[in-house]
Amino acid sequence: MKTRDRILVTSLELFNLCGEPNVTTIDIANEMDISPGNLYYHFRNKDEIIGELFQQFETSMLDVLQTPQEEGFEIMDYWMYIHLIFEKIWEFRFLYRDLATILERNEKLQKRFNRILDRKAESCRTVITSMRDAGLMEIDEHQIETLATNVVIMGTYWMNYQQIRNLGDNPELEDLGHGVYQVMSLIAPFLPPEGRAMLDEIASGYLG
Repeated sequence: MKTRDRILVTSLELFNLCGEPNVTTIDIANEMDISPGNLYYHFRNKDEIIGELFQQFETSMLDVLQTPQEEGFEIMDYWMYIHLIFEKIWEFRFLYRDLATILERNEKLQKRFNRILDRKAESCRTVITSMRDAGLMEIDEHQIETLATNVVIMGTYWMNYQQIRNLGDNPELEDLGHGVYQVMSLIAPFLPPEGRAMLDEIASGYLG
């Protein structure tokens, strides 16, 4: 692996483990056992590293947010769709856990992240409308807009909630299932009885 790529991989690992504000370029160089000068040859400062990682996150998140186009989707399929989004959040979780700190330093990243939030809301509206048209949900247009907003809020701040609830500990991969369940719980009131029963069955299988 090239040095530049190793810097990005190591930075992502340290940011996720320790929190971006707690990691310096010196920490990254020491972890890689390279000189600071070697790191600065590739990236002038930490914000350049964050910018490159954000580009990776943005590209992969927008790809994941492509809404399902197949017909005949069931509750399980939508559960897995939400889970894929949470997996991407997990991969770049430092962005979500330190969101305000990072975005306050960079206006361009603020705008780009807000575009991602808009895309999340758009995808959510599309999914909910698809579920309604397939007879899986009973919901009107105003409720769709409110529900889409609440889903985006839940997904965006789930990592922050987990961090606050477990200060001093790092989140576990298993927490993703609980996050997905919380999102699907927002949808539950609009499901018919058989849909709610199916959701409960899926949740019990995933969460134990």
